[in-house]
Amino acid sequence: MSDEVIVNGVHVGPSTDLPSLLRRQLIDGSVLAGRYDDTPEPGIWSLFAAAKGTPLEQRLVEAVESLLTDSDPRVRSGAVGLAQAYAEKFRASDLLRVLAAHRNLFEGITVKTGEPDLAWGLLRAMAGSSNWSPEVTERLRSAVVEFPNGSSVLAGLVSHDPDWAIQHAQEVIGDQPARARIVLYRLKDRDQRERLVKAIPTESPQLRKVMADAVSEEIKDPVERQRLLNLLK
Repeated sequence: MSDEVIVNGVHVGPSTDLPSLLRRQLIDGSVLAGRYDDTPEPGIWSLFAAAKGTPLEQRLVEAVESLLTDSDPRVRSGAVGLAQAYAEKFRASDLLRVLAAHRNLFEGITVKTGEPDLAWGLLRAMAGSSNWSPEVTERLRSAVVEFPNGSSVLAGLVSHDPDWAIQHAQEVIGDQPARARIVLYRLKDRDQRERLVKAIPTESPQLRKVMADAVSEEIKDPVERQRLLNLLK
C-alpha cells in the first residue's frame, strides 16, 4: 500500500505537513488546485479520494481536526465543512469535545452570509459521524428541537436514536412538513413508523395533517400507507 499520493501534480507523503498544506489550500485554494477548480475544496476532496485506504487517510482526518481551532475563521469554516463532508471518518465525541472546549470559536461565527454559525456546522458533522457517546446523544437531542436549525441534525438523530425521536415526535416535528418527511424516511422499520404515527396526539390536528401528508408522500407500500392514514383520521 502506497504511503504517497499525487494530486494535481503535488506529491503528498509521510513527510508532508498536512495541517499546513490544508490550511494554505483553504486560504487561497492554489496549492492543490485543478484546472477548473473555482473554490478551495475540490483540491482537498481529490486528496481525500486519493488517500482512501492508505496511511495518509487517518493523518488527513487528524489534520482537519487540528484546523477546527485555527485562529483564522476561514480555515475553521473550511475544516468544519470537511468534517461534514467526511463525517463518517470522525468520532462524534471528539467533535463534541472541541465544541465544548472552544465555544467562542464557533458560536456566533459565520463566514458565509445567511448560513448558520460554525457551532451548527460542527453539530451537523457530529450527527453524521460515528461512535456516538451518551454525551453526543444528549447534545444532539437538545439541538434537534431548536427551530429552524435543528433540522440539520434530524436525520442523524433519528437514525441513531429512533425510539427517542418517536417518543418526542411533537417536539421534533413541530408543524414542519420537511421534518415529518425526514423522520418517516429515516425510520426503516414498519413497526417504528406505526409507533410514530400513534405518538401524534389527537389534540394536535395541524401536526396530524402534516404527518398524513408526509405519509402520503413517503410511504410507497399502499397497504402500509392506508393503515397509517387511517390511524391519523
